[in-house]
Amino acid sequence: MTEKTRAVVRSGVALSLSLTLALSAVPTHAFAADTAAQTQTELDSARARLDELQGQCATAFSQLEDAQASLEDTRAAMSETQSQIDAKEQELGVARGTLSQTMAANYKSGVDFLSFVLGSNDFQDLVSRVYYANKVSASQTDAINAVRTIQGELQGQKDRLQEEESQQEELLSQSEQSFSQIQSLQSQQQEYVNGLSEEVQRQLAAEREAAEKAAAEKAAARAAQQGESDAGTGTQSGGQAQSDNQSGQGGSSDNGSSSNASSDTGSNSGNGGSNSNSNSGGGGSNSNSNSNSNSNSNSGGGSASQPDESYGSGISAVIAAARSQLGVSYSWAGNAIANQEFDCSGLVWWAYRQAGYSIPRGQRMSNGYNNSMIGWVLQRGGFTTNQANLKAGDLMFWGGGTGSTTHVGLCIGNGQMIHSNYGGVEVTSVYYFAGSFVGGGPIV
Repeated sequence: MTEKTRAVVRSGVALSLSLTLALSAVPTHAFAADTAAQTQTELDSARARLDELQGQCATAFSQLEDAQASLEDTRAAMSETQSQIDAKEQELGVARGTLSQTMAANYKSGVDFLSFVLGSNDFQDLVSRVYYANKVSASQTDAINAVRTIQGELQGQKDRLQEEESQQEELLSQSEQSFSQIQSLQSQQQEYVNGLSEEVQRQLAAEREAAEKAAAEKAAARAAQQGESDAGTGTQSGGQAQSDNQSGQGGSSDNGSSSNASSDTGSNSGNGGSNSNSNSGGGGSNSNSNSNSNSNSNSGGGSASQPDESYGSGISAVIAAARSQLGVSYSWAGNAIANQEFDCSGLVWWAYRQAGYSIPRGQRMSNGYNNSMIGWVLQRGGFTTNQANLKAGDLMFWGGGTGSTTHVGLCIGNGQMIHSNYGGVEVTSVYYFAGSFVGGGPIV
């Protein structure tokens, strides 16, 4: 090999080594930068997609909420119509009895008006009998007309009830469709998240955990601030109040224990849910059965006949009972069935029932001022529009006002509440959707 050849070889080896070193050094940073950029791009895209799906969930739930509110109003109207029908049927029975007695008295023994009049002994007796016959005829006419009028009114009420029943079926169908759409969107969200890289999933989970922690700290800070303010003015703190049993566990849809849960089933007169934007994970798959038509609200005070003592007593028992249903599915049909499904008012009603309290089943004013949760809270006193003033056991309402509430939850203290949302029974902040908060207060 010539010296020139050796020089070319040495130059080639040196160049190869230089290129190798260059390629082995430069791409480490370049690839890392590319990977970070790709992760950030994927993360940004994931946030946008999840926000889009969550927005669609919120829209679908708003439609479900409207249908459920109308459903509760319809059931309240059906209950009132049925009461009117019952009263009218009693009235009809009395009118028919009066008519029957009149006819029996006038036509007994086969004696008719003609025989009665022609059987007079003299002219004066004839005049008296004709006068009496006219009176009897008028009495019969009035009795017959009364029966006919009541029958017409009764038929009108039955027709109205049939229309309300048809409306109920339509609203139930709408609710089912909206809830199915929500479940589909939740499944899409979960499938989308499962398809993301592990790093992006980790960052999304960290962001969600940080947001929940920040919300809980903010709620606790507001409650503490209100408590200090109340202490300074000599009033009793509300937002700072802790529940007597197990309050303070944050998060949403955490899987609470279902032990000690009663099989007590509720009436099917509940309303629709909330304006929540929570729960971006997969939705539950439980289906909701159609509910009965009549509202079962209780209009009086007092206690349920058999409280479940396993939950304790007082407000702590109410909260313990509600917590035992954490993770139970939301009921689009307005049912209240332990360990199976609850609408928002059904959960509150059932929890109070387990503690021995008898409160109205429906939360909307359409059930009547004396026969609705919102009506009872307003009458009880202590109604407030400031979440920080609420005490454990107080009811919280969302919607368009006291006359058009659409959602109810149960305050458990420490700035938290428990409610049945479209993702199921969950614990969340009392400030979870402050934009439509109507107010709240004690119901017992």
